[in-house]
Amino acid sequence: MSIVPQDSDEPCITGGAFDDVKDTISPFGYQRCEGVDLGAGDPEWVVTKERSKWDLIFEELNPVKGKVTGSVAKKEMIKSRLPNPVLAKVWRLADVDSDGMLDSDEFALAMHLINVKLEGYDLPDELPGHLVPPSKKTGVVTNGNVSD
Repeated sequence: MSIVPQDSDEPCITGGAFDDVKDTISPFGYQRCEGVDLGAGDPEWVVTKERSKWDLIFEELNPVKGKVTGSVAKKEMIKSRLPNPVLAKVWRLADVDSDGMLDSDEFALAMHLINVKLEGYDLPDELPGHLVPPSKKTGVVTNGNVSD
């Protein structure tokens, strides 16, 4: 049996993709440019890619003064069949100004986040800066609140 090489704790191949170090800078790291990371670094808000579809649904919800209430949005969001705790997280992330209602940008963001989850990716605990709607970037976003 001396011909068979012994297993060792040292990897045979090292460097590049073979390192166990998670790549957080390069777009080639594990699950980079996917899920909630999709669109990071892009000049255009990633939600815009499917915005026309979300805007049609938003208008069908008959917004009042440009916003829909939670109960109205919920009727659309539950169609995803995601569990209530996941939808609650989507709501918390999408209601960027924490007013208890969604405008068209926040609704589009909510639908984007629902799709991210339906594609099998995890949702972040805090909304990444690249997902904040451009209309909400007038102030600094902290803990879901926008301050001027």
